[in-house]
Amino acid sequence: MTGPAPEGAEPTSEGRTAGLTTSGPDAGTPAEASPARPRRGHLDKRRASVAVLVPAVLVLALTTRPWATGRADDVLSAGAKTVSGGTAAPGVVGLAAVAVVALLGLMTGGRVIRAVSAGVMVLAALGAAAFTVVAALRPSQTVAEAVARELARTTPPDAVGQTTTWAWLALVSAVALVAGAALTAVSSRSWAGLSGRYERGTTTAAAKPESGPRGQVRTVWDELSEGGDPTLGDDERPSRG
Repeated sequence: MTGPAPEGAEPTSEGRTAGLTTSGPDAGTPAEASPARPRRGHLDKRRASVAVLVPAVLVLALTTRPWATGRADDVLSAGAKTVSGGTAAPGVVGLAAVAVVALLGLMTGGRVIRAVSAGVMVLAALGAAAFTVVAALRPSQTVAEAVARELARTTPPDAVGQTTTWAWLALVSAVALVAGAALTAVSSRSWAGLSGRYERGTTTAAAKPESGPRGQVRTVWDELSEGGDPTLGDDERPSRG
């Protein structure tokens, strides 16, 4: 047999119980859990919103700037031609807005809504990046198509053009949007919804309203109609009849 452990000595492995208290009136009860922290490489909601909103806003802002400049070989379009991002890639504006809306659903929705919103957000970010790449890498065609739309022609004229710095900045922002959307979609698997009461199956039996005669469910309005106080507990309410 072994004697009692001296003071200051560490408890043996037999006395250790992970997450449980070993003495006192609360013995055997789970210890208070520390707040969950996002795993390494995962984002919490605040950082995820920054990772998506900042590049999305930049992309939207840069669509108002010129993405291509050049000239078209057409007598009706003389002089230099400047094409803005919204004209060069009109789909970028809508797709960036869709990514922002999907982020809102990702932040507030339940498990199913988060999964759908994550997929929509990533696809929207990829689409915005694809449109930006096409406009940035084909400035001559961008200028030609802009002139054709301006002159209401079906066949674009020959044109020469060059990509502006604004287009390259928009491309970098679009790539950052894709990266932020993908990382946010992965991180959202460990998030909670707006509130647990909005999740299906979280209501308990105690939260259900009591049943009335013939199995009818009583509501707060029924209690008020009978002159009762719905804020009182069951023990504080006067007996009926």
